Amino acid sequence: MARRVAAVLILGLITVGLGACSSGKGAPPASVAATPTAASTSLDTSTSLGSSTLRKGDRYVALGSSIASGFGISEQKSVCGRSSRNYAQLIAARYGLKLVDVSCGAAVIPNIVDTKQGDNPPQIDAVTADTKLITISVGGNDIVFNGTALSCGNPATHCTAPAGLDAKLAALPGQLQTMVNKLRAKAPSARIVFVTYPREMPTTNCAAMSLTDDELAMLRAMGDKLEATFVTVFTHSDVVLVDPYTAPGDHTACAPASARWTNGYAVPTGEGFAYHPTVLGHQTMAALVEKALAG
Repeated sequence: MARRVAAVLILGLITVGLGACSSGKGAPPASVAATPTAASTSLDTSTSLGSSTLRKGDRYVALGSSIASGFGISEQKSVCGRSSRNYAQLIAARYGLKLVDVSCGAAVIPNIVDTKQGDNPPQIDAVTADTKLITISVGGNDIVFNGTALSCGNPATHCTAPAGLDAKLAALPGQLQTMVNKLRAKAPSARIVFVTYPREMPTTNCAAMSLTDDELAMLRAMGDKLEATFVTVFTHSDVVLVDPYTAPGDHTACAPASARWTNGYAVPTGEGFAYHPTVLGHQTMAALVEKALAG
């Protein structure tokens, strides 16, 4: 109960908009047991950078929303929900890079490009001409994906897709491309890596999701459209696309813990946030970026 109350209180930090909701969702179905499997990080889910020229001490700037920041994963390092174990921290440690992590929970693309987020300046301000690596995970809040999921997960509500979803999706490619163009202008020699969201919504429902079947189907469709946008924008660009969303098998909250890359609705303290990457999810994203950097 306390965790659900906390989720409602933090909802405003994750996003400012929600899907349409009504009261009266029934209790979630019983938990379904699954056979544990090991998560794989050796999948072909990234495009190659070729031979890496990163050197120890190079400047690395991490940008994005709570998907990048590791919101809720201990230890939290700022009010933005940056974790000491998010994928940027793991990559920086692996290569000995000088990390500037400005990712922040609730960030939308304008917060990267030109719009302050509270007291935080636009994230792009951290990017300098000598930056050698930039990673980005952003876009879900721009279509109110995680905010809608959080609202739907509340057992007291029943939700539908957010208003204006089609218009938000139509605007997203241009927003992403403008973001990349501005980053490239500030750091012409940087390797820019876009890391997609790990899949959050399973094919088959389970109690951990705290969703009705129609809510799950709606959210899964939103996630698929978000993923399709990322692929369309970045596949034939100079941005490296690292894509955990396409990994085979179930790595959602319905999977056993050994294969679980994203959380369901209720999350133990320090293990992340609802419908966000787990510790293992961040380890997987880091491993896939490292694979791309290794070429």
